[in-house]
Amino acid sequence: MGFRLFEDPKKGNCAICHQAPNFTNNGFHNIGLASYDQTTADMGRFTIKPLPSLKGAFKTPTLREIDQTGPYFHDGSSKTLEEVVVHYNKGGVTKQDLSPDIKPLNLSEDEQKAIVAFMHALTSTHKPVTLPQLPPN
Repeated sequence: MGFRLFEDPKKGNCAICHQAPNFTNNGFHNIGLASYDQTTADMGRFTIKPLPSLKGAFKTPTLREIDQTGPYFHDGSSKTLEEVVVHYNKGGVTKQDLSPDIKPLNLSEDEQKAIVAFMHALTSTHKPVTLPQLPPN
């Protein structure tokens, strides 16, 4: 269910920016973080390439191993994946220079939980590495 919501353009629409197989489009987007509304807002990619569409835009990260990489967003404003989904469900906080694909999602609590569960599934189980023993000289 979580993957279907993630992919569905009428529901989560997450795949518009987080495309499989790496779950990123390597693009730059302003996702409406509250920190962008401050007078000292980080202008993101606009600093490098001054195009209006890049004001406050940051690179879309991969979602592979995502539950190992918190806190989330470039400003660390979300501590959990649940907070991330709540942010997107609201359609962001700051609407100034917002990327056109960021819109309120109107997901139910169960739908939000399903998307979070799907994101947790993108983290693999790491096996410990044992270094081989070399024979003495």
